[in-house]
Amino acid sequence: PNMVTLTYIDAYQVERTTTYPNLAACILAFSGCVTLPDSYQVVSVTYKGQTLPFTGRIGDFYRYLIQFDQSLRNSN
Repeated sequence: PNMVTLTYIDAYQVERTTTYPNLAACILAFSGCVTLPDSYQVVSVTYKGQTLPFTGRIGDFYRYLIQFDQSLRNSN
C-alpha cells in the first residue's frame, strides 16, 4: 500500500494525484527539482490515510516534508 498520497492542481487546472510507497521515497522525489513545478497548488496530502495540515504550493512542500519527517523521528 502507498503511504503518501499527494493531490495537486496542474497547469491545466486539473486535479492530479501522485502516490509514493513511503515518506523516504516522497522526500527523494522532491529533493530533485524536476518532479513537479513549484507553482502547482497542493490540494491535499495524506500520510498513512491521515490528512496532513499542509496548504500551499509544491515549492513549499519539500521543506514541509523534511520537517514532518524530523517530527516523526523525534516522536519515536
